[in-house]
Amino acid sequence: MPRRISFLLAVLPLLVAACAAPSKMATTSMSSSASASYTVAIPDVTAERFQITATIKGITADTTTYFFPIWGPGAYDLVYFGKYVRNFTATGANGEPLNVRQVDSNSFHISGIHGVVNLRYEVQDIEDVPNSALFGLSDIEPDFAFANTPALFGYAAGYKAIPHTVTYAHEGWDITLGLDPVAGQPDTYAARDYDELVDAPVHMGKFQRLEFMVDGKPHIISITAPTQLSKSDAQALVDTARRVVKIVSGVFGELPYNRYIFQLLLVDLNNTNAMKAFGALEHANSSTYLMPYVEGRVAQSLAEVLAHEYWHLWSPKRIHVAELGPFDYQRGPRTRSLWFAEGLTEYYAQALLARSGMVSPEKIIGDLNQAAGSFGVRRQRESITDLSLRVAEAPLFEIIGLYSKGPMIGFLLDAEIRLQTGNRKSLDDAMRFFNEKYGKTGATFGDDDIIPIMEEATGAKLSEFYKRYIAGREPLPFAEYLPRLGFTSVVTYDTATTLGATFSADEQGWVVEEVAPNGAASLMGLQKGDILTKVQGPDNEFPLTSIPPQFADMLAGQLPPGLTVVFLRNGTSKKTQVQVRTVINEEKQWGIDRADSSLGAQIRKAMIGA
Repeated sequence: MPRRISFLLAVLPLLVAACAAPSKMATTSMSSSASASYTVAIPDVTAERFQITATIKGITADTTTYFFPIWGPGAYDLVYFGKYVRNFTATGANGEPLNVRQVDSNSFHISGIHGVVNLRYEVQDIEDVPNSALFGLSDIEPDFAFANTPALFGYAAGYKAIPHTVTYAHEGWDITLGLDPVAGQPDTYAARDYDELVDAPVHMGKFQRLEFMVDGKPHIISITAPTQLSKSDAQALVDTARRVVKIVSGVFGELPYNRYIFQLLLVDLNNTNAMKAFGALEHANSSTYLMPYVEGRVAQSLAEVLAHEYWHLWSPKRIHVAELGPFDYQRGPRTRSLWFAEGLTEYYAQALLARSGMVSPEKIIGDLNQAAGSFGVRRQRESITDLSLRVAEAPLFEIIGLYSKGPMIGFLLDAEIRLQTGNRKSLDDAMRFFNEKYGKTGATFGDDDIIPIMEEATGAKLSEFYKRYIAGREPLPFAEYLPRLGFTSVVTYDTATTLGATFSADEQGWVVEEVAPNGAASLMGLQKGDILTKVQGPDNEFPLTSIPPQFADMLAGQLPPGLTVVFLRNGTSKKTQVQVRTVINEEKQWGIDRADSSLGAQIRKAMIGA
């Protein structure tokens, strides 16, 4: 779900970022005057339905099939958006009824056409779909509405490449979306084709609007939150977003858009009903965020995820394998390269902020230590390329590997290039090469081309690294690489809030694998084999199937008091009050000597700023 899990605030169940690639014009035998125009309205917010009308002109045959997407690029999961369409009808140019036959949940066959088809249908908002996150779906509330536009628009077979316009009726509400407005037509926006139309989510509502400029180009932030951001929070957010834009675009030396939109949907941490799948999704000229609202720390909590989504403007929006654009909306993507599209993106989201001083390099060092324990000790059950192949069907908690192991692969791959070339070349050079040869030309490449292209760009030999650690399942070689980068092993002591147990994931929730003696889980009465299914508050609840168990202790430090956990023991449902404990941990960890001036230390500093 492109979902990508780029930044993890301590409470975040999941941070999924996603990847949609720019559209490519396709050849077709359609009329040269063919076009499609849509209108979107919400007549009654309480009904929670979008009302859609469309006119498609220039259809040369007397029949067509109108398809709704089964997935939205970047979110990867299979939603089958047509299942949420209601009251679908079609008429001709003069209002005469056309014959409509529903083929399946996602397509309608229309016959009796004489050049023009007028469509009318409704779309139920779909903010709650199993194994999907809101930023890839849609929602209508009393004070705002949001839609990732594959949820709203379909296409006539063979007519995706025609020009599209869309008019949004949003009386009394503000609006943001990434499409350019049509001059002289209020609230109407133009897309050069269907791919561009559904790569521009819409945010409407009584939201807070912030703006800033970079290199003469406007950047807009629309914010729906539990309360309006304070003046200091708003200014900090603008400053952070501006710095992110400058830092990330500086790698490539361009701003490849006319204007850029950040759409923020911030939710109350105490609303456990909303704590399902935090994250974000990138688009060609915009990005959408479903994140917790942390008063006084909004900018700080968003910095890394902003960097992740903004990096996606290049990879994989413009730099991508053929499987990620142009899209087949009736078949989910199958690619082995999401380690490149998502994992390397997360590496850069962390590394660029650390290099620039926006975040402490100690955070990356902490992540390296955590990853060394997770990925550097034992052979992995699955390679990251195999995980990438099944991402469309994988449950949310399994996809975390793209965003936890992925950036570590990026770190080690960057180190490998720099070590081989004496720090004369880096992964940065490879990404710039990709952009010049592919991003700026619209050309694509295959999964098997990525490493040869990197070798061409840097002169480094990387096929063995790929074979062992990316396509292979060997433990990541932290113990080999970190000393060569000037890292030293140190003993540390720290306090941590913990549930006092280790967990694995299954389709029902968290399976208790081990209970620490006298720990919180022991006091709660939990036993090995119990399955924790959900956490309940006074008025609501959230399922633990949506939260990777790796984040159990991260979540423990943020849970409000008075919660109950529901668990299964031998098939019987039981409850116990949530308890946590603070413990002191002694660990051997990797640290750095800032006085070290060796080549390895210079490489490390170039990579993470310390």
